[in-house]
Amino acid sequence: VGDWFRSEGVTAITASSLDMATYFADHGWRDIMVAFPANVREVAKMADLAARVRLHLLVDSPATVAALAQQIAAPVGVWIEVDAGYRRSGVAWNSPADLYAVAEAVVATPQMALQGLLTHAGNTYAATSHAEILRLHGETLTRLERARNWLMEYGFLGLEISIGDTPACSVLDEFTGVDEVRPGNFVFYDVMQQQISA
Repeated sequence: VGDWFRSEGVTAITASSLDMATYFADHGWRDIMVAFPANVREVAKMADLAARVRLHLLVDSPATVAALAQQIAAPVGVWIEVDAGYRRSGVAWNSPADLYAVAEAVVATPQMALQGLLTHAGNTYAATSHAEILRLHGETLTRLERARNWLMEYGFLGLEISIGDTPACSVLDEFTGVDEVRPGNFVFYDVMQQQISA
């Protein structure tokens, strides 16, 4: 499936684990995001991948940043994972102090480049209509923009917004305000989407 998209000009891909990211790296992909919170117990795998490809990682605490910085020497793109309402993982969107602490840790690490704010909007799977999916998407985007604005006030500029949200990707015609969409199940149009009529 990845090859189908690459043949259409797509040059970056998202994986949900380091093993999957390694698979894609082995098959010629050179810009890979691991859209799962960085697990410091797997830092050796991250260091290996970072030496081979343009790797993007998710962090949600200064402690994670420090642990990665000790063992990853190659440049990596880093995204702050934000909890925008799904409550799975990430820094709370309405906690400026915590957002600042993570951003400060990243920019203080020479081999890390702070890319932006990222969230997984899995709560849209609980929606029962198109209108509800659209409402949740709008709420998620508003919260990410507010978090980004707080960071801009602290001097962190040029941050992008990345949203992983398959149901919204299925029904929206445009993604104004979003720099990147990561619809993990979109190409398979999974059963859950069919159940919610996405």
